[in-house]
Amino acid sequence: MTTTINQSEFDSADTAAARAEVLHRAEVQGVTPFTSLEDFAGAPEMTADFDVDEFLGQLRIDRDRS
Repeated sequence: MTTTINQSEFDSADTAAARAEVLHRAEVQGVTPFTSLEDFAGAPEMTADFDVDEFLGQLRIDRDRS
């Protein structure tokens, strides 16, 4: 069975209002959108010793904790 997603289902007035609210809050806080992949990298001095595998392992432990 194939399911087709109709884009109009996601373009409701509620969605538009929510998007406008998020953009307004971001503007008020001075947040700017990412414009390149380098924006995701973070400051080298803060991420130089960051171990992704250790971080993901800790996330798995925390997620499974009751």
